[in-house]
Amino acid sequence: MLFLTAVTLGLTAAMLRSAFAMALVAVLVMAAFGAAALMGPVSLLDLAIGLVGYNLGIFGMVVGMVVFSRKTVAA
Repeated sequence: MLFLTAVTLGLTAAMLRSAFAMALVAVLVMAAFGAAALMGPVSLLDLAIGLVGYNLGIFGMVVGMVVFSRKTVAA
């Protein structure tokens, strides 16, 4: 569930097409992890899963935009 949430965050941040928005969401993910770490023990594996999912969401959106932006040539 963490991975799917992170991928969704990456997709929605990439849809904004703003580098500031993408960076801000990444910082907010880190801040949420830091806040959770203050409350009790946390796993760094969960942070890694979240960051990988976030990056894959951005990558998937960029790849999708490139694929669908190509023009087809009618023969």
